[in-house]
This record gives sequence, structure tokens and C-alpha cells, in this order.
Amino acid sequence: MRGMRLGVTPPIEVAGMVPAIDLAVRAESLGYTDVWTAEVGAADAFSPLAAIAVRTERVRLGVGLIPAFTRPPALTAMSAAALQSLSGGRFVLGVGSSSPAIVDGWMGIGFERPLERVREYVEVLRRALAGTKVSYAGETVRLEGFRLQMEAGAPVPIYVGALGPKMCRLAGRVADGVLFFLMTPEGCRAALQEVAAGAREAGRDPDELDSFIRLPVAVDEPEDLVKFMGRRLLTGYATTPAYNASLARQGFAEQAGGISQAWAAGERDRATTLFDDAMFDELFVSGDAAACLARIQDYRDAGVKTPVLMPISVAGSLEERAERVNAAIDALAPTG
Repeated sequence: MRGMRLGVTPPIEVAGMVPAIDLAVRAESLGYTDVWTAEVGAADAFSPLAAIAVRTERVRLGVGLIPAFTRPPALTAMSAAALQSLSGGRFVLGVGSSSPAIVDGWMGIGFERPLERVREYVEVLRRALAGTKVSYAGETVRLEGFRLQMEAGAPVPIYVGALGPKMCRLAGRVADGVLFFLMTPEGCRAALQEVAAGAREAGRDPDELDSFIRLPVAVDEPEDLVKFMGRRLLTGYATTPAYNASLARQGFAEQAGGISQAWAAGERDRATTLFDDAMFDELFVSGDAAACLARIQDYRDAGVKTPVLMPISVAGSLEERAERVNAAIDALAPTG
């Protein structure tokens, strides 16, 4: 695996904050090239990376991703510049639209025109992170006279989270990389064709763009319990419109439709059962280390350049879960 990228997400929800950060720091010594945080409903994406940045020297540190609706772009530029400076130039900023459930439901912010919001957000971030004074009156983004009051020390790459063809093409046009989640290898292959098309439309070389996917991974965990807990995790995503449509495009239209209908009817347990074995096996990496490594390779073969592991354990206590996810990271560590 020499020369290939492999990352890990600090498993904060699984193991707790401090053990998750310790795991991410140790990943560097195991040969992992990347540590990427997420931002859903646990820790924010930036704080854990700051802790990891001062305890590591080589790993690339990424946010994958922050919702473009929940922070003004000027504030995001400030956080990105701080992390780029703190890490000595190892930081990557991922942005995306997120979902109505998070943006509108949890944060109380209108979720409108996500494609345009991401496009304008990236445009403003580029200007702000370049150190120029920015005034911008877009259709979804507005700021007046903002200038970043510190040097980042190095340019900040910006990646865009994408599921549908339009957002994939936008990523190809404006971003340095694309972020995927809840996709099969073939789903990634199809999405990357759209990314490449967008890059060519903008006169860019598609091969210069990075491609990332976060993969939920359970190594040597009880199969039945992993499937039960994994379905509960993934069904929540499958009920959101963008993910539901993405699953349908990937050949799971019947299941996606059933999940959406059952969830809307309040039948949440039934919705979980409709996330069937075929979907689970395609979207969740589990089994022994050899099986998991083979599945990760399937994503590389589909064109993904940076697989990022999201280690999961179904053990009963935080301490045991921390022990198991550390063992999983050891088992899947890069070699050679």
C-alpha cells in the first residue's frame, strides 16, 4: 500500500473524545496518511483536529465536512486559516450542503438552494483565504468588507461533498476534491464520471482532483449485532432526500422508497428492516481484516483516492469500544 492514502475518522461517538483523539494520533505511527473529522451531532469538526494537529507531524488533517448553511463563510475562513497555521500546512477544508434534518431541523436555519449555496460559499472562501478584502452580494451568501487578519501559511484546499450529478459536477468545476459517503464502489465510479465532466467543463484536469469516501468499518465484531446497529445508523441517512435519491440511483430504488414511506408513516423499526442485507453488504465494510481490506480495495479500484475509515464497535461500554476500534485500526493499518 506504499504511496496510497488511507485515513481514519476519530470515533468520538463510539469511544469518547479523548480516546478518539488518542487513536487518531496513534494512526500516524501506523502509517495512516489522513485524519478526517465529521460534523453531525457530536463534536464540531474543527476542535478535535486542533488537538490532533499539535500532537502529529505528517498526517493530512481534513474536515469532511461542515454544512455550508450553519456557519457564515467568514467564520469558516477564520477556522480554516487557524488550523492551517497550527498544522503547518496540513489542513483540508470540506464543505457541503448537509441535509434539511440537520440544517433546518437541528440548527433552525433555512435549507434553501443548496447547490447555489455551496457554489457561492466556495467562491467566497477562496477569496477570503487568499487574504483579499471580500465584499459579496450573492443569492445565498452576503458579506461586506471582510479581510482575514492572519496568515494561514499555505493555501487551504477546499473539497465539496457531493451525492447527485449536479453537486458532483460542481465539485469538478470548483473544488480540489470531492467527498462521498453512503456509496457503493460502483456508485463512486458513476459519481466520479460526473465530477470529471464538471472538471472538463471548467478546463481542468480531472486527474488532479482528490476523491474521498468515508467508510463505516467493523472488524471482527458480532455479525448480527453489527447489522442491527449498522442498519439503525444508515437508515437515518437513507431517510433524507439527497441520500435516498442517491441510493435509488445506485440500484436500491425499491428499498429506498420503502424506507422513506415507512419513516414518514412513523414506522421507524420497519424502515430499519427495509435496509436489507444487499444494501448493508454494499455500503458497510465488515468482517475479518482480510475481508475489510478487500472491500477497501474495491473502492480504490472504482477510482477513490482517499478511503477514510469510520471505525465502529458494538461493545457495551466506552472502554471496550475504544479497545476494539483501536484493534481494528491496527488490523487495517497500511503496510509496506
